[in-house]
Amino acid sequence: MTHPKLAVARSGFGGRGYGIPGRTKEGKTKKPLQLVYPSVTTVLKQVNKPGLHQWIADQTAAKAVVSIPYLMSVSEEVGYGSLRFFWSKDPDLVGSEVRRYYDGVKDDAAELGTNIHEWVEADIDGLSPYPAPSAIETEEMIDAWYEWFEFHTVISHNQEFTIVNDSLQFAGTADADWSIRCDHEGPCLGQEPGQFIRTLVDIKSSRHTWNEHGYQLAALAAAEVVMREVLEDHPGAMRAEKTERGEKVVSFWVEDAPPAWERYALLHIRPDDLDTKGNRIPRFCLLKDKTEDMDLFRAGFEGALALSKVQAELNKRAKARGKETEEID
Repeated sequence: MTHPKLAVARSGFGGRGYGIPGRTKEGKTKKPLQLVYPSVTTVLKQVNKPGLHQWIADQTAAKAVVSIPYLMSVSEEVGYGSLRFFWSKDPDLVGSEVRRYYDGVKDDAAELGTNIHEWVEADIDGLSPYPAPSAIETEEMIDAWYEWFEFHTVISHNQEFTIVNDSLQFAGTADADWSIRCDHEGPCLGQEPGQFIRTLVDIKSSRHTWNEHGYQLAALAAAEVVMREVLEDHPGAMRAEKTERGEKVVSFWVEDAPPAWERYALLHIRPDDLDTKGNRIPRFCLLKDKTEDMDLFRAGFEGALALSKVQAELNKRAKARGKETEEID
């Protein structure tokens, strides 16, 4: 899963954004400046994630249990400080490896997600090299993917593509634009036997799927424009330029109209796992049709977007008054 070329590290909304060519604003010197739209994932930081908070607590508790000798060797104050959650900064405290243990687990989970995304992309398009599985869990998810693929036929139209909504001013990266035929009884998408359904697919490898994932899918479905990278001499090509890791990155793009998707779905892929009672959950790959709730998911995303814009404007006003806030990007 490649890093989107139009993505930039800062958006002014507390996270990553997109510098879409052709979108500018007037600077202080009246010179046009690149307008940066917040990414879909940045917007969704506004959504409460109780499942994530509990997961962080669980991971910290697990690390604390195996770190009892360390905790017994320090004062209560140091032990308490080493297990607290600091969301915005990492002070140099003794035992911080315990407090931030969940970050390592979270990063490992993100790597697994990236690994299976890249594998599916390579398997579908036949153009990208297969990535090496990063862990046994990736191999299990690959097995689950092959089991699913045995009973489905997929025609890929696009993968890992940037969508833009200029009306609401946000952008994001969609995983897959597929036409899917279900070669089994009880089709996933409710289609007639042998029928292909054009579907916008978002791949998820988290333990559960949440309403937030529906909000993300609805935002991507609200695309007004799909960006396509082209050569410099392509008719109508627009230049995009950014600096990444100290190097200038230049690319050229044209705008396409979004396709007429018929269904919207999450492809949920998981390795072998255990539930909260220690019961085994076998690996699986499921296509979850979310089409019927897209109206509510769209409303949820637009609510988060409105809150993001309010927060960004409040931060601008606070900065103008000389008051720095943690939220300022």
